[in-house]
Amino acid sequence: MTDADVGAAVDLWHDAYSQMARRFHLQPGPRTDADRRLTNRIRHFLASDPEGSFVADEGASVVGFSQSFVREGYWVLSLLATSPRRQRRGLGRDLLEAALATGPLEGPGTIQSSRDPAAMALYASAGFSLHPAVMGDGPVRRSPARDPRVRDGGSGDLGLVGEVDRAVRGAARSGDVAVMLAEPGCRLLVVEGAGYAVVADDRLVTLAARDEDVARALLRTVLAGIPQGANVEVGWLTSGQQWAIQALVEAGVALHPYGAVMVRGMAAPPWPYVPSGGYG
Repeated sequence: MTDADVGAAVDLWHDAYSQMARRFHLQPGPRTDADRRLTNRIRHFLASDPEGSFVADEGASVVGFSQSFVREGYWVLSLLATSPRRQRRGLGRDLLEAALATGPLEGPGTIQSSRDPAAMALYASAGFSLHPAVMGDGPVRRSPARDPRVRDGGSGDLGLVGEVDRAVRGAARSGDVAVMLAEPGCRLLVVEGAGYAVVADDRLVTLAARDEDVARALLRTVLAGIPQGANVEVGWLTSGQQWAIQALVEAGVALHPYGAVMVRGMAAPPWPYVPSGGYG
């Protein structure tokens, strides 16, 4: 991949996602903000991990792409998409194999998979175990109280972010969190020495904590910041994240099926932890 491919990759991603959304009767959101976030993410990993960024061309057209990155031996697939007219022809497998070759073959790794059965089968066939996920998506009907241990954070807390990530997921990603926080509307919440959450206006981007009590405090504070009756999104919750599921149920937020978290080199997804779809 080169920078000249980024626009085509963004268009391809939305084409592939829109087709999947129609199959499952989902309503894709407006593209404006999503395009900006996706473009920024692709350019970030193209700069930080160029060896993990691939495109597949057919003539002058980009018909597939993948992006992966490695942080302290931990491999993450950020994006993989193929043109709807080229799906189920082996192109996705070729792109995944190219991405996997950029990381330690025996090391830990994760993929946040859509609910597309072909995608989940592809990742499972590559040796990743499947952990079904749900998403909290809907209005906050019963606002919890903000936990007094939680404070607003900033760039000076990225050291804490790295320490918590190493404790919870075995690898730091402070630079990636800094990129998340550079997005308009994103902010950092922290519990001193124990956990953090990245929050956008209406969604939890990611969360990591040293124990469930701190994780619950962070999530409840996120929910407390959403006006009662306004929608919130909290994604990628597997069965090990009951602390998050219970907090959402208590707040009256509806739960919906939401693909799967796929892992290798570990018995289960990191815990207590809510991954970002693109940053792991």
